[in-house]
Amino acid sequence: MKPNVFMQRTRLTGLASAVALATMLAAAPALAQQQAPMLDELVTSGALPPLEERLPANPLVITPVESVGTYGGTWHSALRGGLDNAWIARTVAYDGLVRYDREWKTIIPNLAESWEVSDDARTYTFHLREGLKWNNGTPFTSADIEFAVNLLHEPTYSGGGGFVKNPANPVSIEVVDDTTFKFIFENPNGVIMDELASVNGLTIVSLSKDYCGQFYPGTNPNAAADAKAAGFETWELYMQDRCSWATETIRWANPDLPFMNAWMIEEPLTGDATRTTFVRNPYYWKVDTEGNQLPYIDRLEMRVSDSLEEITLMALNGEIDFQDRHISTVANQPLFFDGQEAGDYRMGTEVQSSSNTMVIQFNLNHVDPKRRELFQNKDFRIGISHALDRMEIIDVVFTGQGEPYQVAPRPESPYYNETYAKQYTEFDPEAAAQHLEAAGLVKGGDGFYTFADGSPLTITIDTIASLRPEWPDMLELIQLQLEAAGIKMEINNIDRTLYYDKRPLGDYDAQVWGGDGGLDVVQEPRYYMAFSPESVWAFRWQAWFNGTTPDIAEEPAPWAKEQMDLLTSLRGEGNPDKRADLMKQILTIGQENFPVIGVSLPGDTYYIAKNNVRNIPDTLFQAYLFPTPAPYDPFQWYFAAE
Repeated sequence: MKPNVFMQRTRLTGLASAVALATMLAAAPALAQQQAPMLDELVTSGALPPLEERLPANPLVITPVESVGTYGGTWHSALRGGLDNAWIARTVAYDGLVRYDREWKTIIPNLAESWEVSDDARTYTFHLREGLKWNNGTPFTSADIEFAVNLLHEPTYSGGGGFVKNPANPVSIEVVDDTTFKFIFENPNGVIMDELASVNGLTIVSLSKDYCGQFYPGTNPNAAADAKAAGFETWELYMQDRCSWATETIRWANPDLPFMNAWMIEEPLTGDATRTTFVRNPYYWKVDTEGNQLPYIDRLEMRVSDSLEEITLMALNGEIDFQDRHISTVANQPLFFDGQEAGDYRMGTEVQSSSNTMVIQFNLNHVDPKRRELFQNKDFRIGISHALDRMEIIDVVFTGQGEPYQVAPRPESPYYNETYAKQYTEFDPEAAAQHLEAAGLVKGGDGFYTFADGSPLTITIDTIASLRPEWPDMLELIQLQLEAAGIKMEINNIDRTLYYDKRPLGDYDAQVWGGDGGLDVVQEPRYYMAFSPESVWAFRWQAWFNGTTPDIAEEPAPWAKEQMDLLTSLRGEGNPDKRADLMKQILTIGQENFPVIGVSLPGDTYYIAKNNVRNIPDTLFQAYLFPTPAPYDPFQWYFAAE
């Protein structure tokens, strides 16, 4: 086994910061231990053990961004309706075995204080901190990880799974002792550390054996009978109701579900909730450099509202302490800029990881043979791309911010390729016509294109207007631009559930989404290849690749299969330089085959923070797999005295 305690991201080395952090942790003194005043009475009464019995033997020492903070206060923010739990995951839940540092360069210890990787990248040995406890006081040990793996291996349990359920590289677990366990993969796995450091690594540490085991036949022989008695047909349904980390409507609805996070559920997020609240976890296992147990902030209160206008008004009125999600739109930016003094808040910068403001995904697996043939024709996609006047969209919708851009790695990425990013972005009606006709379309006397057999062509693009307020404006301009080029287009605004339900059916022309994968290129290649169910442009090809829905899977085109073979090799490669080379080959094939169409490169966005909230960096990365603001350690944020 070779030590690999601080593995690097493939795109950045981060060696110096890793060595510095390792030195700091190794030299951390025996610190004085202080707790939040709100816990004093509980300890005095005996309802809560003293702090030294609640912390692990080696608590994780966190260096504050600016200064050691003070205890107290409630962090106010807002959710967009009862299913908007992504904000909770971004603020509360980011505590896996490992995590990314604040610069998104290095993978650093978290629940696991160290790890080793075998030379063949098949065996990963993790060492947990000794004395970790769930928020209910029960020990967190290797047995909890083993329980989670066993449960996630259950084919009938639909509560998530991630790498555990990957049929291409099965994993088993070997428990060595209470604090040591091994993940053993059938094949080499060179990307598992990034998986564990992202939001995808949370499920494995979120299923307490002590609590969730009572619903599982593997640990409770009476689980099926107990489920019936509780009104559930099967133990799986009972388990999902109580312990389904991956089920959006349930994840934050059970206050009894134990967590390892800085704050625990107080008022659950139910279907009719108008707010949800979280309160500090008295067993949280991190301290600051002076030995004060974190978090500093006592409570989190999130207003649940379906109205973006209400949430925006709350921020303008100074009723939100920190937020970016939903409110940091281009349209709101001048309002927030002008309102800083009155609302007693400041605006910080967020550098987006996204490659594009909107991705147009034509359905290459359409169930209609004529549309499938058309959408799979590269000339058709090139023609549509040349018909777009991207600068008009940028000027009208984004007030001139951004630049024409395809769905390609961002300029800040080591995978940046200007040719890929800029190909077919010129507004060129003549080139558009040439490519559309090369794809077999015929322009009629009314100026609109038909199929070669003369049958009419109208393209319908699905969108979710409530998700991104700029998308309807962009699509209305695109509709006019395509009509000028001879393509009839309809905008179909639907709800999110139907949006997802249409994908496996295959009966849709195109859908739009945001441009994931601009910086997290290796972790999120959904637009560069048929990678995941979010590769909507080739949903049935990705099903073939992932083996998830064999009833609809279709064998991909040769170029797409070549990408899949390269990704399989990448996943099994332990050498980061070789992984990077394999990713470049995947991108080269993506560039050549041009599967999706982008509009523009997003400019920087912003966050809103009250002036008395401290320890927030001025500039943040904004990403999904790097779930902002969680990697910036909100548990070390605090309210400064007025």
